[in-house]
Amino acid sequence: MATCMTLSLRSRVGLGTLTKTSKILNFQPVRYRWKPPDRDAEILPSFAERLASWKTRYQHPASYGINIGLPLRDNYQGKQLELTRQWMKQKAPLELLALRRELNVDLEKVKEEWFKESMPTQVKKVAEHYGIFQDLFDGAHFYPVVPLDIWFDYDEEFITPVRYGNHVEATEAAIQPSVFYEADDDSYWTLVLTSPDGNLADSKQELLHWFIGNIPGKNVDQGEVICDYLQPFPPKGVGFLRYVFVLYKQKGKIDFKDLQRSKNCVSLRERSFNTLEFYRNHENHLTPAGLSFFQSEWDKSVKSVFHNVLDMKEPVFEFIHPPVYAPEQKDYPHKEPFNLYLDLYRDVKDLQEEVLKEKLKGVDPTKPPQPRPQYPNVDMLPKTTPSWLRAKVQNMRLGKQHWRAMYRD
Repeated sequence: MATCMTLSLRSRVGLGTLTKTSKILNFQPVRYRWKPPDRDAEILPSFAERLASWKTRYQHPASYGINIGLPLRDNYQGKQLELTRQWMKQKAPLELLALRRELNVDLEKVKEEWFKESMPTQVKKVAEHYGIFQDLFDGAHFYPVVPLDIWFDYDEEFITPVRYGNHVEATEAAIQPSVFYEADDDSYWTLVLTSPDGNLADSKQELLHWFIGNIPGKNVDQGEVICDYLQPFPPKGVGFLRYVFVLYKQKGKIDFKDLQRSKNCVSLRERSFNTLEFYRNHENHLTPAGLSFFQSEWDKSVKSVFHNVLDMKEPVFEFIHPPVYAPEQKDYPHKEPFNLYLDLYRDVKDLQEEVLKEKLKGVDPTKPPQPRPQYPNVDMLPKTTPSWLRAKVQNMRLGKQHWRAMYRD
């Protein structure tokens, strides 16, 4: 077919038109794979086969969509119309007070109404977004009908609360958190803190950071400590890791001897944990009722945890960027700035050494580091400066290309 088309074009148009037409044809999207006639044609999968493969790959587990928690409380679904009417009556005077800056809002009352009305549903959606249910309960979910109030009291003046995915510094989470929730005195609860991303010994398991069982009512300090608290220690270079608190309501006292960890346990293998397996073994005696989680990333305190607590070398992860593609080097490149062209083929270590030497020229060990100039290109270069050197100095001042490291902390 292609041969006949070429002959027809040659017989009717000139060589210039043929060249333009061939370029247009070369940019057309490829619709199929072509092989020489002497080989067997490759049979591509049909649409039905592709669809079946896609469904198999992204098929949800059998537990997906199952509610394993307590029944959802009355969230005013039947009172939405009445609430809307009340709001429409109060809207005009409230807007007038807001315009006058005289509107006072009781935040505690708002928080209380939010807990009653939509907190369990909204927190469940946030947990699904962060993949909490998928990684901990294999897709099964629960509504956190029991609000958890957790905070790290790391300072005499400040505290860091744990919400639903907020960022908590590893330094601030160094001490055991305070936990509060409403519960009857004759009830028993279990609180578990795990990290689905932080197990360095076994990537298929979670890392158990804290486990307290048989908590009488809301007295967490009187519960049975199954595993002592271990602060988060996200390794350098892995980004944000998730740390999840799950509160379970027990039907009665439970024997957790098979889950007991040694006192002040620092072994990562001993702290390996599987929430789904734990729940399956005790699903007849406990029900997930509360949820809270935060994210944390590496800081300077993590190094101390690895060296002084875990007694191990600190792992560091780095993303290896693929080398920048550069075409085959030419001896005489035309219309290319020679210094920028040669930088494409220089060793990365040579470029870094050049930047480091230039950076150290302006460093005085007896003085604090100089801030980055607000207008780095304000100083004019002499008119006799060659164009290649002018471009190099400007890139150096602005921190462009490989000179970006000039202004990194």
